[in-house]
Amino acid sequence: MTQLEFEKIWYDDSDTVLCHTSGSTGTPKEYKLKKDFMRQSARRTNEFFGITNTSRLHTCLDFKYIASMMMTVRADEAKCVLTSEHPSSKPLGDISKDEEIDLLSVVPAQMEWILDNEERWRGLKHILIGGSAIPLMMRRRIALSGYDAWETYGMTETASHIALRRVGEEDVPFEALDGISVEVNDENCLVVKMADGLVITTNDIAEVESPKEFRILGRADNCVISGGIKIMPEDLERRLGPFIAFDYCISSVPDKKWGEKLVLVVEMPESMDEELFKEAVGVRLRQYRKILDLGVKSPKEVVCLSHLPKTANGKIERRRLKEILNSI
Repeated sequence: MTQLEFEKIWYDDSDTVLCHTSGSTGTPKEYKLKKDFMRQSARRTNEFFGITNTSRLHTCLDFKYIASMMMTVRADEAKCVLTSEHPSSKPLGDISKDEEIDLLSVVPAQMEWILDNEERWRGLKHILIGGSAIPLMMRRRIALSGYDAWETYGMTETASHIALRRVGEEDVPFEALDGISVEVNDENCLVVKMADGLVITTNDIAEVESPKEFRILGRADNCVISGGIKIMPEDLERRLGPFIAFDYCISSVPDKKWGEKLVLVVEMPESMDEELFKEAVGVRLRQYRKILDLGVKSPKEVVCLSHLPKTANGKIERRRLKEILNSI
């Protein structure tokens, strides 16, 4: 969907917008979001970043997803300019290095391209990075780059993000925007309380530090029970982040001894020999097993794939990955 196509939907007579989830955790779902609810979300973000009628917003994402839809709504609420481009892994191709953009929306893969350019875009004021987790090495690069980048937490049903955290090397918690508070339920899933009384129970396991601050450990349906121990793959991935330089993911396969056996799945460069590469990764993993005190949480096997299955916005398709692992 293009910017113009969504603008026709946004400015029509309907009071709702049909939105679709990315499908990274299963079959994509449809939600009808009220336009007033989307406007409230847009106003929170505009207030946080100081967006006014003199600002310029720019998105590199497809308008069939909530992230770009909400850039339209933010621009409409602020009465400012929104520009867009066809989604690609090499964004900002038509944007000069000095061109001013007050708020840019990208996914991690696009942010990597921005960082890879020798001369930085000096006109980028704030960058929203969403769609998937930001790898640790990218966090470090962003921290050194001088860009003011923000990681988002939210979902389609909350009309984009409800919390933000500045990207840096430190593991700081997400901070909920004005009018939003959080808690966890008995299963430690994050519960989001909106200003209008709406309560949304997520499928994300969280640690809540205050009604405004929280950390996400992983999705409940990604939980692996290995040797009777509950393990969050996403949490383990973050801990292993400093030691693995390639794209990777923690998954599991059925196992007689463990019930589910943790495996480290690594995206292998085409130029590498699989056996040599697997052995090198295995040696590195064993080196840090004791340092990280992983115990039974340590992956029992290394699996090499040419490509990890991902959605268009860069999220690992974990169910599809399990299907691939079970077929090997």
